[in-house]
Amino acid sequence: MQITAAKMRQVLAMLAVNANAMVSTDQLIDELWPDNPPSTVKTIVQTYVYQLRKLFGEASRSTKGTTLLTTRPGGYLLTVPRENVDIFQFQDLMARGRAALRHGKSVNAADLLRESLALWRGIVLADVTMGPNLQGLSVYLEEQRLEAVSARIEADLANNRHCEVVGELRRLVATHRLHEPFHIRLMQALHRSGRRGEALSVYHQLRGILDQDLGLEPSFEAQQLQHDILNSR
Repeated sequence: MQITAAKMRQVLAMLAVNANAMVSTDQLIDELWPDNPPSTVKTIVQTYVYQLRKLFGEASRSTKGTTLLTTRPGGYLLTVPRENVDIFQFQDLMARGRAALRHGKSVNAADLLRESLALWRGIVLADVTMGPNLQGLSVYLEEQRLEAVSARIEADLANNRHCEVVGELRRLVATHRLHEPFHIRLMQALHRSGRRGEALSVYHQLRGILDQDLGLEPSFEAQQLQHDILNSR
């Protein structure tokens, strides 16, 4: 099944990212027409949902005989197993990975976080026109992805893979200049690889970026790490 109509793809995306929770008609209207919705807007939304049901065809019923896409008072509900939605799988694996890391299970944490990141195949909803709701979700999920990357690198460092992550971290600090945790991880990886001078250079680079772009000093964590590197033998 392939849906080419842009607004129908938006409707399906809204229903899918809120799977098993009702999406109100007003939410759909705000997403599809944030400014100046047409006078027949509710009828148009009903038509999109009707067309989606037709496209689902025989797949529109689960093994339990429950209709996948149902109308509820004030909105619509897409009923699908959470494990069939990549967003929910990613969030579950990420949460489990971070929990494992907190409990000192760094090998298990790294595996879970790698599995969560493997679900990403590019920019989220890249092939869907995004209104305010989906745009906000896209930004939120990108932040979560960066958190998962940072946690996975933390797990790799705990597993003594400091040499292996240096190249990746250099790319990350170049791409995300203001993301201080990546600079800190790079300092740690370089220092543990015996590259003390390069680690201190990363700190000075971070301090320059923060001062120039934001008028801020590095965090206490970054300053403490610089102090520890300077006083290491």
